[in-house]
Amino acid sequence: MKAISPSRRGQMQNIIQLIAERKIQQAQEDGSLPDLSHWQNRPLPKDNDMDRVAPDLRMAYKILKNAGYIPEELTLHKEILHIAELLDKASDEQEKLHHLRRISVLKTKLETRFGRRLHLDEESPYFPQVVERLNSPK
Repeated sequence: MKAISPSRRGQMQNIIQLIAERKIQQAQEDGSLPDLSHWQNRPLPKDNDMDRVAPDLRMAYKILKNAGYIPEELTLHKEILHIAELLDKASDEQEKLHHLRRISVLKTKLETRFGRRLHLDEESPYFPQVVERLNSPK
């Protein structure tokens, strides 16, 4: 693939900027642009999702969030909710027990993401032993 020269890249940026400015001007003339004067000379609202993220990682997290990637904690939480729904629909006692054990493992995994030092995920050498222990009849 051929690289774009810096002068060509600058020309493309100028063209894109010109198109954007024309579209903004047209929207202002049409009256379809919302009134944002109440934001004049005021800072943008803070993104509360980033309070727990280290300042040097916030931009990277924001880019990932805007690209549709979600943190593992949210994935775990959604999986717990899904398994809880399956638990409500389960009729077999063994199936219910399996769902309860899986929820317990996921909650433990979620708790570790918020401070406890227990490292229990699929890559952990301890994980298969825990799952085996939870799935074995007592």
